[in-house]
Amino acid sequence: MALIRQNEEHLSHILAQLIEATGEVEIAIERLAVDQGIPKRLAEALACGLDIFPKRYKANAGTLGSEGQKKLLQSKVFVAGLGGLGGHVVEQLVRCGVGELVGVDPDNFDETNLNRQLYSEINSIGFSKTEAARNRVAKINDAVEFYPLTRKLEDLESNTYDGVDLIFDCLDSIPSRLHLQEMGELYSIPLVHGAIGGWFGQVAVVWPGSKLLSNVYGTKREGIEKTLGNPPFTPAFIATLMVSEGIKVLLGKKKKENTVLFADLLNNQWQHVTF
Repeated sequence: MALIRQNEEHLSHILAQLIEATGEVEIAIERLAVDQGIPKRLAEALACGLDIFPKRYKANAGTLGSEGQKKLLQSKVFVAGLGGLGGHVVEQLVRCGVGELVGVDPDNFDETNLNRQLYSEINSIGFSKTEAARNRVAKINDAVEFYPLTRKLEDLESNTYDGVDLIFDCLDSIPSRLHLQEMGELYSIPLVHGAIGGWFGQVAVVWPGSKLLSNVYGTKREGIEKTLGNPPFTPAFIATLMVSEGIKVLLGKKKKENTVLFADLLNNQWQHVTF
């Protein structure tokens, strides 16, 4: 990555020549990636640096801008949990063009996942959630590099967090959430937290050192989803809010504050609580 940044001006010049010669941005990007031996996502980032959007990101242009899209393509995000929240989070991050994704989940799909988990289908029952996510990512955006880790969060090596810019907490275990908060603090990585139960959900950005999740959960060790369950619309909605917050963090547009958004979808009520 550092070497590519050092040669960015040179590679951008080559890409501009290829675009002029071929008349097609996508063809030029593919050729640059092959000829120069660089990841396709970085070739796409170079195009954005020239203020030229690959077609797959053109609908992002008015919102993210070329520099914003370039930043996302150069970013690495860690998603813990690939179920109800995590599947929707991965889907949106891939379509936004986040360049590298680490997906962690030790579980396989079962019938109880079919009502809400995006990558769960009849034919995927018994198969790992990480592989389902990897296959889905490959079908949507071949420039995104997805690293599946079919292991418990607590069993991961410390170097798993190397180069990670942002963590998404899509877990259903409070002890695991608190462990993830510790990892974010240890490696100075901001964390986007999401939790759901029935009609209700919550979203927050946990800044390193804030101990926000510790303050939110206190001594609790089980969430309300254990009794309320989860319908399909709540995880989809909360995951969307999580991705919106995460994109703002990656682009430097998120104010640092220790606030949790609580959403009541039954009564359409929203509350921001500062801890």
